[in-house]
Amino acid sequence: MRTRRFTIGALAVILVTLSALTLTFALSRGAGSDEDGLEAGRSDASRVAAGATQLQTIHYQRCGHSVTRAVEAQPEWAGLTPDELGARLDMGWRVTDFTPGRITMSKNVMLFCPQHYVLMPDDTGQVCVWTNRYGEGMERVRDTSVTLSDLPEVQRELVRVGMAFDSEGQADQYLAAQASAR
Repeated sequence: MRTRRFTIGALAVILVTLSALTLTFALSRGAGSDEDGLEAGRSDASRVAAGATQLQTIHYQRCGHSVTRAVEAQPEWAGLTPDELGARLDMGWRVTDFTPGRITMSKNVMLFCPQHYVLMPDDTGQVCVWTNRYGEGMERVRDTSVTLSDLPEVQRELVRVGMAFDSEGQADQYLAAQASAR
């Protein structure tokens, strides 16, 4: 009986030792998980940190200006790699620099920047004053009493694609000068 106890006891010690070695090896290879449910052994140095900041730069192709804004990264981005993040970004955005706490990204848009008032026609040919209030889309500020056909031919083409001014008053002065030149 004594031999049997020794054999069972020795076998138990061997099994416990093997289990401990297997667990240690698995954890060192990243197969376990920590209290946050993240893979053990995974480096967070290349993943988005919770509460990270986005530095977004929009390059406005029509006027050549760029605007940078800082916003908090979306909470669901926490834990993503730069490649995973890039796959989730809205069309046109690209990551240009990355640290876990700061994501630098940029986008080119074929618009005028928010610093300008733009003379452009609406769908009916009515010349309107527009501005970019939200960064990525033009909004009509007001109509004018001028239509494209009221402008000299050369000016029609310029206004058709959009003419930028630093103020609404400058846009009005331009229209008044064009109307009086006709």
